[in-house]
Amino acid sequence: MIPVAGAVRVGDYRVHGFRLSIPFFLLWIVLAPLLVLLVPVLFIACICVRVEPFRAIGALFQVLAALRGTQVQVEVQNENVSVLVNIF
Repeated sequence: MIPVAGAVRVGDYRVHGFRLSIPFFLLWIVLAPLLVLLVPVLFIACICVRVEPFRAIGALFQVLAALRGTQVQVEVQNENVSVLVNIF
C-alpha cells in the first residue's frame, strides 16, 4: 500500500517543536489527472528502451510502497533546529 499520510516536525528534539500532519491522499487526488497524462508517455518510453511497461509500473509502485515508515532527520550543527519527516 502506498503511503497515505506523513508528518513534519520542526524544532529541537529535546524541546517540543511543532508538528504538521500531511494527508497524502489529497495529493494523490490532485496528481491523478497528471498520472493519466503520464501513463502513455511512460509506455512509449518503456517501449523505446525495451523495458516491459507493466514491470516498470510495478517497480515504481514498490518504491512508493517502500516509503512507508521512512524517517528523515536533518540537523544543523550551529543551530538548535531539527526537521523530522515521518511517512506512514
